[in-house]
Amino acid sequence: MGALAWAPPRLCRLLLPGGLFLLFLLLYFSSRHLPDLPLSPCVWGGRPCRWFREKPPDKEDQEKLTPVPVPMETPAPCLLKAPGHQPQGNGFHIEHLLSAFTTSVTPDGQILIQEYLCGWAQLIKFMDTLGTVFSLINQETYAKITIMQLHQGGQHSPHYRTVQSMVAFELAEGLVGFQAFPPTKPPSGCRTLLRLHRALKWLELFLHNLGTSKRDGNPSRMCSDAYQVALAPYHSWWVQKAVAIAFLAMPSRQELYRIICPEDDEQKTRTVLQATVRSLARVHNITQDVYAAHGMLELP
Repeated sequence: MGALAWAPPRLCRLLLPGGLFLLFLLLYFSSRHLPDLPLSPCVWGGRPCRWFREKPPDKEDQEKLTPVPVPMETPAPCLLKAPGHQPQGNGFHIEHLLSAFTTSVTPDGQILIQEYLCGWAQLIKFMDTLGTVFSLINQETYAKITIMQLHQGGQHSPHYRTVQSMVAFELAEGLVGFQAFPPTKPPSGCRTLLRLHRALKWLELFLHNLGTSKRDGNPSRMCSDAYQVALAPYHSWWVQKAVAIAFLAMPSRQELYRIICPEDDEQKTRTVLQATVRSLARVHNITQDVYAAHGMLELP
């Protein structure tokens, strides 16, 4: 990333406003080929918007209902049972994250989309602890989770129970869009989940780097190294530089370890991080194989 990425803290603070502007470019470029579903019109009075309904809301519905966004605090309706202790901070618990992704894989290797989204609900909370700059990335991620939830609650919901059934359904119905995708059609679940899939690899590698790091390790460098492997190939030069600046504002390794394990137990933190990484890697590898089998890893 060059000397810029590892500049002194004072310089980092000076460059951060420019990084915020460049991050807006990240949100544009990273999804310019994917028809996103704006948050505000996605839900009408708690019901899916017109793309996911059998028919648009009638005049009476439009008069009674006002488009409202789903709160960021609950990106996915999870059925996971919380541990006995009280939530701390923004409610992130790595135990929830581990449980969600572990239970998302069935004995026969199917990936359950609902549990997968529950895992992402925790990843959003974790990214929120990395600094305010990441809130922009969280909003983009949440928009994609919203699309997947709407598919699950739509008229074709049985086909969106697992990643495998979703892929089979959208391929059969011509809903994937290997070259281009008409903006008038519902956003493709396969294309939407592919963005989450790529980001999952980034976070998996980052958590691996964090869990195997030394006490003087630099989370900014760890996150940057993971980004270069998992996401940089899909981003322009400008986007990569914007992300590099965002990484400069990340908390220290000690702070992140305390977020993950409030008891400040170094060994416990390492152990739970390693278990989480194994779970994320398993989900990612299965999804990777499904997409690869259908030539879908490079969808625009």
